[in-house]
Amino acid sequence: MRPALPFPSSLLRWCACLLALLGLWSAPRLALAQDAGAPALASPPEAAGTPSSSNRELFHSAASALGQGAFDKAIDELEVLADRGFVHPDASFDRGVAYSRRAETRQVQPGDYGRAAAAFQECLRLRPGDVEAARALAAVEAQITRRRSREGREPVVVNASLSRAIVTLVSEDVWALLAALSALILSVGLGLRLWNPKPRARFSGGVAAAVAGVAMLLFSVLTYASRHFRITTDPAVIVATEARLLDVQGRPLPKSDRIELEAIPEGALIWILERNGSLAHIEWGTTEGWVSIHQLQPLASPDDISTP
Repeated sequence: MRPALPFPSSLLRWCACLLALLGLWSAPRLALAQDAGAPALASPPEAAGTPSSSNRELFHSAASALGQGAFDKAIDELEVLADRGFVHPDASFDRGVAYSRRAETRQVQPGDYGRAAAAFQECLRLRPGDVEAARALAAVEAQITRRRSREGREPVVVNASLSRAIVTLVSEDVWALLAALSALILSVGLGLRLWNPKPRARFSGGVAAAVAGVAMLLFSVLTYASRHFRITTDPAVIVATEARLLDVQGRPLPKSDRIELEAIPEGALIWILERNGSLAHIEWGTTEGWVSIHQLQPLASPDDISTP
């Protein structure tokens, strides 16, 4: 039987491994805190010069107008709230309902379905798992598809890129938690490998440490990728009938092996990579290009939710 290492030597090795693991896992989180500069407030303040009571009154007025079928008034008041910086999933949901209802009347305006889709997407971003918002979004997307079919245009179904699809399976915090759990299992495995004198326990510890080490590395990479996507890209929705793909000079992009479609349909979810004047560099599935910033509706972040 191979003799166990002396306790002081094992303890030093164990401490060194544990410190290295903690440093590896905490580095992305510390960098995130440094980027933020200060912790976010749980309840962001209202927009400057806008009393909370005024926002509540305007929201209730918009909800009342929506219930009475005054969609134009409801939209105007909800857009005023958005311009003031008021962000709340209920306001986003009502705005989506107002636009989608107006799109079914004679007062329909170009882009109504796209703005409805943007509002429902924003509601789902602010309140994940909202069943009513998900159903309403699906109904709006179905209406856009039927309209495209009536106009003789093919329905467009674009899937997210493989990297974004994998990273967005769960939230950044979940990936970080899985990395931390893997680090804990790795630590236990190393402890068994270094301290336990029994061969079977040492073997089990070595296997657990090897598997957990690979898992920790994978989850750490996914945590970093999730953080990278969150910091460097912003979600938005196309609110024009179509958004023509352009190059950086604003010239239309022709079809190619990398660009199968020349225009992005109304209601499509895209990701803004950067802005340059009146143009935005966007990612749509596996396609990248530039579109007019006026054809996009950026989505609010959950960090911006206002006090109702």
